Formats: sequence, C-alpha cells, structure tokens
Amino acid sequence: MLAVVVWSTLSAVQAAGETLVRGEAEGHESAIRQRLSEAEVEGGSLAVLLAELVDTRHAEGLRYVAVIDASGRLVAAAGTPSTDEASLAAWLAAARSGQPQRVGDRARVVVGYRRDNAARLRLVIEVAPQLADELDVTAERLFVVGGIAALTLTVLAVMLVRWSLRREESVRAAEQARHLATLGQMSAVLAHEIRNPLASLKGNAQLLAGALPEGEKVRARADRVVDEAVRLEMLSNDLLEFAREGAIQRREVDPALLVREAIAAVSADRIEVDADQAPRSWPLDEARMRQVLINLLENAVEMSEGRVAVTVGRADKGLTFTVRDSGPGIAEADLGHVFEPFFTRRTRGTGLGLAVARRLIELHGGTIAAANAPGGGAVFTITLPRG
Repeated sequence: MLAVVVWSTLSAVQAAGETLVRGEAEGHESAIRQRLSEAEVEGGSLAVLLAELVDTRHAEGLRYVAVIDASGRLVAAAGTPSTDEASLAAWLAAARSGQPQRVGDRARVVVGYRRDNAARLRLVIEVAPQLADELDVTAERLFVVGGIAALTLTVLAVMLVRWSLRREESVRAAEQARHLATLGQMSAVLAHEIRNPLASLKGNAQLLAGALPEGEKVRARADRVVDEAVRLEMLSNDLLEFAREGAIQRREVDPALLVREAIAAVSADRIEVDADQAPRSWPLDEARMRQVLINLLENAVEMSEGRVAVTVGRADKGLTFTVRDSGPGIAEADLGHVFEPFFTRRTRGTGLGLAVARRLIELHGGTIAAANAPGGGAVFTITLPRG
C-alpha cells in the first residue's frame, strides 16, 4: 500500500514538474516578447537584443534564444544552443508550437512571432527549468526513501508473519506434546493395571482349551478367549511401549544385519532386501530400531500379498531405511494421520504401532515419512543422522 502511495506521489510530482516547465517557458516567452516589442520602437540590432535578453535572464534559467524565418533559416541567435543547427531544424519540423519539450537538461519551445509587420517568424527558446529540476530531484529522493521504507515494512511484515506462524506451530506442538504426555501416562496406568489379571485370564484359558477335545464348539469358544486375550496382551504391551520414557542407548550396529534380523522375526519369505549401499555400522539403539523395523514389516506384509521391498543406504550423510509394499496404498486423507496414536483402518489394529515407531525414530533425532509409491503400494522412509 505504501509503495502505491509513493508511486502515485511521484507521478503527481512529475506532472507538477511538467506544469512548472511550461510556466517557466511561458514566463521567459512573455518577457522576450515584451522586450522585442519595446526594441521595435527603440531600434537596434536583433542579435544584440537577444544577447542582452539571455544575459539579463540567465540567472532565471534562459540559455538560448533564436529567431527563425518561414524558410527555416536562422535570422539571429544568442546564448549557447543544446544542439547544432541541423538537429534544430529537424526538431522544428515536428515540434508543436507552444508545447515545451525536454532536450537533455533543458526545455525547448517554439512560438510564432511577427516583427515590424514583416513575414511571420518563429522564436526558439531554451531554458534550464530550475524549479522543475529541483522538484524532480526532491521527488526522486522521496521515491527512494519511500521505496526503502516500503521494502523495510514489507520485510518486517514478512518476518512478523513468519514469527507468528512459528510461534503458532510451537504452541501447537507444545499442546500436542502435553496431550501425548497425558495420554501416555493414562495408557501406562491402564496397561499396568490390566497386565496381571490378563496374564491369569490368558493362562487359564489356554489350560481350558488344551483340556477340551478338538472340533468341539466349546473348544472353539475357549480358543476364541485365548485369541482375544493375546490381542489384549499385545495392546497392553503397545500402550506400555508408547508410554515408555528414557534416553536411547546407542552403539555401533550393522544396519543390514539389523534388517535381516527384523525380517527373520516377521517370518515372511516374500521380503526382499537391498543393502548394497548400506554402511558397515551406524550408532543406533539396536533393540528399539529392531522394534520399529518389525512393526513396519508386519504392516507391509499384512497390507499386501505381493513382494515387500526393504532398502538400506545413505542419503545426505544420513542412514535411510525404506519399506515398500505392493498393496493398495494409503488414502490421501489418511496420509497426515497415520502416525497419530490410535489412528488405524485395520479391524484388529491398535493404532499405536506407527505412533511408537515415530516416537522411537524421533528419539534418534531422525524422521519417518509415509507416502504412496508411484508404481502402487505404500512406502515408509526412515532417515537417521549419525549423531
């Protein structure tokens, strides 16, 4: 807005400058006409009279006066012209009478003039528009100052907006952290309270199922109790892991070997590994990273019946793991929520696996991202810095 005001002011000042030029030219023209009229009575040389006019009005900006006849011949002149006679003649051919035009640092105007009832002549007047030039200089300075002010205000506004956005993001992150901390505490209490009675329930259900004959309906019901107890046990373990605190314990680990151990734990023969670009060792919390990889591999195997590809390598001085399945991929609306606690589209999922995975990756100072692969399926990318 300030830039628009500055530009509008500059345009208005320039228009005012042109008006001043016209006024100065008309003032000199009027004085010259009056002096020439007086000279017709007094007599005297036209050239001397013009020289006198230029000399007396030099301080007011008059620099050159010439009398041109109808054929374009120079009759008399005084002062220093801004151009040669040929260029002046070319300018006269297209010039509009009474309309000042800028010629370098001067303003030039041509007007009609008649002397001693002779043939019609023309007066060429060149002036240095002092007031207009001063006004232009002032306007340019104001434009520069206004431009700098507008740029400064724009930069400050951008900085303020960015600071406001960062602050808003920081507040949002702090609020989410408090929410997750509260959720973790509640989860830990809940998991701890149900763990012992759940273990007793599971053990007795297994004993009951083992004592019943195969194929009986009652055996099927006992097996169902065991399955549900196992599922609750998994949920309580996930809750405890989600609420688990404490720093990670780094040591030098072979990333390729870690991936193969996670694959062995999943027991799936359709997982392929590309570890050609993997470093020989990397500082990791081995147990926790194995848990992350097992979680991602189990999800990938469950979500697709085809090949699952795992890649280990380097990228921008970091270690990367990618797990890609050949399933239907992730819905676009779900991409921003897959790492949130208790978010899941699976019928028997707890919604904590990926949340725990992200938490463990962030404890390593790294990132984990979910996306849909160009050729189909979902791909999860883990990036870990060395320190």
